Amino acid sequence: MRAEAGTPVEQPIEQAVFVGPAERPVFAWHHPPAPERTRRAGIVLCPPLGYEYMSSYRTYRTLARRLSALGFDVIRVDYDGTGNSSGDAEDAGRMAAWLRSIRHAIAEARRCAGSDTLFLLGLRGGSLLALQAALDDGQVAGLVLWHPYSSGRAYVRELKALARLTDQNEPDGNRDEAGIHVDGYVFTRDVVDALSAWTIDDAVDKRPAPDVLLIGRDDRPADAATDAYLRTLGTSVTRVQEEGLADMLLPPHLSKVPIAMVDAIAGWFSARAEQSTTRNLARARALVRTTRARRAVLDGAAEHPVHFGPDERLFGMLARPLKEDQGGAAVILFNTGAGHHVGPHRLYVPLARDWASHGHVVLRFDLGGIGDSMPPPGNETAYNETEHMVLDAKEAIAFIRREAPGRKVIAVGLCSGGWLAFQSARRGLPVDAFVSINAPLYLRESDKQWLRDGRTLDQYQQSLRDPAKWIKALRGRASYATFTRVVARALARRVAVRVSVAMPETIPNGLAGDLAAIAGRGIASLFVFSRGDNGLAYFEQHVPAGLLSGSLAHLVQYVVVDEAGHAFRPRAAQDRLVRLATDFVTAHAGGPPAPVPVEEPARVVRHSR
Repeated sequence: MRAEAGTPVEQPIEQAVFVGPAERPVFAWHHPPAPERTRRAGIVLCPPLGYEYMSSYRTYRTLARRLSALGFDVIRVDYDGTGNSSGDAEDAGRMAAWLRSIRHAIAEARRCAGSDTLFLLGLRGGSLLALQAALDDGQVAGLVLWHPYSSGRAYVRELKALARLTDQNEPDGNRDEAGIHVDGYVFTRDVVDALSAWTIDDAVDKRPAPDVLLIGRDDRPADAATDAYLRTLGTSVTRVQEEGLADMLLPPHLSKVPIAMVDAIAGWFSARAEQSTTRNLARARALVRTTRARRAVLDGAAEHPVHFGPDERLFGMLARPLKEDQGGAAVILFNTGAGHHVGPHRLYVPLARDWASHGHVVLRFDLGGIGDSMPPPGNETAYNETEHMVLDAKEAIAFIRREAPGRKVIAVGLCSGGWLAFQSARRGLPVDAFVSINAPLYLRESDKQWLRDGRTLDQYQQSLRDPAKWIKALRGRASYATFTRVVARALARRVAVRVSVAMPETIPNGLAGDLAAIAGRGIASLFVFSRGDNGLAYFEQHVPAGLLSGSLAHLVQYVVVDEAGHAFRPRAAQDRLVRLATDFVTAHAGGPPAPVPVEEPARVVRHSR
């Protein structure tokens, strides 16, 4: 684990690295133990697939820290085409590429531990990969299968059900040929076919490991058929069941770490490797650190991990053009909710690399308390507080200005990230332009009355389409009184907006006044909204069209995208969003950058280790 904020950091414990071949590197985190507690054994944590990767990210980081504290060298790996690794989700041969990624992580874990003793852990879809990787390796000492599937077909059925539930398949009438799209993540046709053909009795023809920990889920014990089959191969199986899986797999901002399960897993590992007193281990670890790849060339960009800010508690990935004389902007991508720096559906990774390949310098980083960044002292859980977010944004802006001097700084974010991009400009941070995507701009309302009124009006509008409900509502005095109050407040807001446009000094907190003040400093902005998003309703109610077609037209733009949903999950909507953002960044990359406030603090910056 990293040192707590407020304490000196001499040598970090967690180390971000690239492993595997330089032409196709795999990103991983190494969590080494304290030298005096080492067990000379490695553990590779194989993450689940798709949206579950994002939901379980904090749990995997917590588990890695716990296991390294017990004395293990722990590797968290991003498979090829996922997370920070090279490749794309729609590349051919995904299953083989994912298994190669695990093999690279296994080799790194053994190299770090200075021993062949190796364990694997996989969760849900990752359990299928961990099991197959153990078979391929043939020397795995132990295996943890966390809510595994007895067949790939069962997993595919679940993915299809989730796809129908979230309605995120491509609307092209060719769903079977295109694969499965779940919550913005793509499972290609070859992945679906490979999974559908996988069964434990066909694929597993020998003992995968001497010991297996089989973990059930909240409402169902570990699969009895899998248990029985592994025992027939001579495997010693331990079965456990603890609550917490369902809460862990909620969206990242709601996900909870299942502490009881982490404790059970840690207890199982503790009994399977003794602590070592090998004297030469320190020299071996020093050799590992000096021979690691600290940066990689990915899709035409040079990318490397960085730490910055107070006590270097903030983590990010910095993508640079291969030729620094290309010009371009310095772009910062802000977190969406509690999702870490790869962005929603991994959107930020190919976007950052593409922009860097065209001359821009791009930082995607984690706000404190999200992903791989430490929270500020005394604020360990409130990662989404605006004041905290703005302070971390200030550190990121200061960092990228030092890394890319002379370039214009452009802030980009979706949802809460879009709110932060807007707030950065509103609070006077030295940004030159920003892109705000489906930002919850109504958060500027301290009492949230606008959002409540909007929902009430929506309910009334739906009722008015049904004459029976309309008559029933108007017959009730209470309903009629509520309707009258809500409409009165809405009309008052419209009047206030028009006054704020004509005389902004009379209502200094109005959104229209904010945009006028931001534009008055020469800061360009692009607001992108999905049709039907609450942020769009607030924007259109509080910023008259006449304002955008008048004096602010060249600096304030807004675009509405149909069939996108709040998080831009459909692929066509993502493509449209990328084009809009790319055109804006390209158009505003030139010219002198904004002046830097003299009070901006200087920080020591540490790159990858």
